[in-house]
Amino acid sequence: MDLTVFDATEKVVFKQAINANATFATGNLPAGKYVVQFNTRSAAVKGNQYLLVVSAGKKKVIADGVAGETLTRGGAALKIQAASGSQISGQVLNDEAIANLGGPKYRMIDGKRYVWVSGQTGTNIAGHWEEASVGPARTVIVWTKDELQKRMDRGGEGSMITYEDHTMFTHGD
Repeated sequence: MDLTVFDATEKVVFKQAINANATFATGNLPAGKYVVQFNTRSAAVKGNQYLLVVSAGKKKVIADGVAGETLTRGGAALKIQAASGSQISGQVLNDEAIANLGGPKYRMIDGKRYVWVSGQTGTNIAGHWEEASVGPARTVIVWTKDELQKRMDRGGEGSMITYEDHTMFTHGD
């Protein structure tokens, strides 16, 4: 697979084949916006799906489920902002890198384990990949529709947090 990095003026600032570990890293680059393009002429990618990861300092862009056919027809491109002196690095993984053992989906990205967190109904939180070592929020309580309605009906009666709710915050920590 070939990789090309373009700066904001569409000038090629880095170009090479991805190494045997399916990773790459540029040298230090000036601050700015960049486009990282992945492509290949290999027919072996057809019928597969890929995970593309691009990092620049603390910024990371992930493209999930990229069809192999896309990579053979012009490629896939990701945009990223780099700080001065940053390298752009990344990785290409076949979707077989997902381990779904009847439970959560996991992926290894840049040597770190990520878990798929499904979107939550009734919120603006969409499904996303989250680093597995980051624990879930401890002060969040998920209420059923009926429980939420009950609390809304009691809205003018003082505190909405009951003793039972309080114990959920303190037990198990």
